[in-house]
Amino acid sequence: MDSRLVISFLAALIIGFFSIPKVVKVAIKKDLVAKPNHRTSHTGRIPNVGGISIFISFILALLITSDFNLDGGIQFLIFTALVLFFVGLYDDIMIISAKRKLMGELFGISAMIFLGNLRLTNLHGFFGVHEITYLASVLLTFFVTIVIINAINLIDGIDGLASGVGIIVSLFFGIYFTLTGNGQLAVVAFSLLGALIPFFIYNVFAKRGKIFMGDAGALVLGVILAALTISFNEVNITNTSPYHILNAPMVSLCILVLPMFDTIRVFTVRIIHKKSPFSPDKNHLHHMFLALGYSHKQATGILLLINIVYIGIGLLFQHTTKLFFFIAIFLSCVLWTETIRTLIKVRERVKENQCDKEVAIDR
Repeated sequence: MDSRLVISFLAALIIGFFSIPKVVKVAIKKDLVAKPNHRTSHTGRIPNVGGISIFISFILALLITSDFNLDGGIQFLIFTALVLFFVGLYDDIMIISAKRKLMGELFGISAMIFLGNLRLTNLHGFFGVHEITYLASVLLTFFVTIVIINAINLIDGIDGLASGVGIIVSLFFGIYFTLTGNGQLAVVAFSLLGALIPFFIYNVFAKRGKIFMGDAGALVLGVILAALTISFNEVNITNTSPYHILNAPMVSLCILVLPMFDTIRVFTVRIIHKKSPFSPDKNHLHHMFLALGYSHKQATGILLLINIVYIGIGLLFQHTTKLFFFIAIFLSCVLWTETIRTLIKVRERVKENQCDKEVAIDR
């Protein structure tokens, strides 16, 4: 195994554990905290700038272990992450409009696409399409990256969910890129993994020193996962190793199934109800599990397990016809989410009946 992988992981891990208590202390002192409101489920003043620790840990580990002569594109990925970090941090502290936030995201992503030349160039036969034109490649990459970034941001609603998905996905990509001999991509994945683990522990298990990711963390996490996903698809265009993935776009969908499906479902529901797709509500998958009476930890654990199961499904059925695979994955997600919705309605009816009985007894 490349020693850089171990060094990058341990460096990010150590820096993360060292930096989080410092970030928490400064955030509380400067009042950089998330205050409870009608949409939140936490109490107390919790620092919401955990993205600072994630970003610092990830970037420093990457700078220590990256070979810029071997892969010059890595410097533009770092620049993109830097831009999105400051866009997210500004939003965490000052709050900016969705339009300005999107403009900042597009600016950062431009460096990754145009200067780093990180693009989706092939659809792997989906709808019979393989290699695509430069313009289509650029537009598709912008779209996919923005969708993944905002999908990760949207699932950051309960303890450990966004970072947990990040841990699972970065671990998968780290192992995969190691097995296929893509050392620099593996370094990126393991640096992210090391940066996320300390945050996950403090976010989920800490009684004192608890911290939230905030937009700074979610945007950085989203763009790095997008970059790894794009690279995963590009590697499998010409990959001749025993670990070649035949249906990379569909396997990618399975890898990121939780944030992607949740975003599609929530946006669709909002549009049906004639609301802006960006209007906040409590209709996400994690809200549904909370409505069933599960705690944050339980809901996060169940959802992360579902994500792992779908990754396994993607790998096992990668030989399946692409369109059939896509439809099957989508319908299976609809099936289990509708089952949960039905269970929520049943639970609410039971509660109503119990309340009616209690009122009748009091009378």
